[in-house]
Amino acid sequence: MAVIQTMGLSKRYKDKWAVDHLELRVEQGDIYGFIGQNGAGKSTTLKLLCGLAKPTLGESAIFGKPVRDAVACRRMGVLIEQPGLYPDLSGRENLRLYAALLGLVNPNRQVNEILETVGLSPTEKKLVKHYSMGMKQRLGVGLALLGGPDLLLLDEPINGLDPEGIREMRELMLRLNRERGLTILISSHILGELSKIATRYGIIHQGRMVEQITAGELEQKCTDYLHLRTDQPQKAAALLERELHITRWEMRPEGELQIYETVNAGAVGQILARAGIAVAEMGLHRQELEDYFLERMGGNGHA
Repeated sequence: MAVIQTMGLSKRYKDKWAVDHLELRVEQGDIYGFIGQNGAGKSTTLKLLCGLAKPTLGESAIFGKPVRDAVACRRMGVLIEQPGLYPDLSGRENLRLYAALLGLVNPNRQVNEILETVGLSPTEKKLVKHYSMGMKQRLGVGLALLGGPDLLLLDEPINGLDPEGIREMRELMLRLNRERGLTILISSHILGELSKIATRYGIIHQGRMVEQITAGELEQKCTDYLHLRTDQPQKAAALLERELHITRWEMRPEGELQIYETVNAGAVGQILARAGIAVAEMGLHRQELEDYFLERMGGNGHA
């Protein structure tokens, strides 16, 4: 089931398309890693999905309903940019205040459960202004959990955290997904951390969706492969399929083949030589996760 589905979703600011005919699909139970360079349109997309921004074109559906539908809104928890916390109140007081604004009836039990879930003590009286960055971010996730949502939208929740804070946030995301069955869309530029939790990825570049890929598919692509460049790539691929029974391969620009199966490079060279196909380059490579994402996002840059 699609928890989030966008159809041609677009947002234009003056002469720039921040989001350009975006096609995004998040399945129930996903931890969806949303990746792109700074300015690629990640935050704008999340604002469109939760109704904080109005699309110029296209539409979105949350649990099959329009974004601004009251039922859809109640099933969604959101943390965009920095959490809106009152520094002179405790974490518990912040949650109680927001619970009142949401009109929750008898929220004490839920507030206590949320504090325990995000790793904050229900009896802690420390003011938020004395919280560490990690504690503030976890409290921000706690605010998003008020009302018992089925979907979380989190914009860079580990940005600026120290290693311990990142670990705590990672464990929290996994626990919410595993124990509560929450679907989570999380944007982040820390690719190594996303790879530890994401079940599916969406790669955005200049407002457009470049690729959506499962963690399993990505793992296959980021394995050892045989790189082969020839002036007859189509003929070479067909020949190797017939002779070596390869099925997992990809055609790349400039006559390059990438073969994602264990094959003998010497045998490949002999087969191609007998067929009169000249090999300009051939070698074993491993594509790292970060290299793959950067290539799909259009080259070097920060995610």
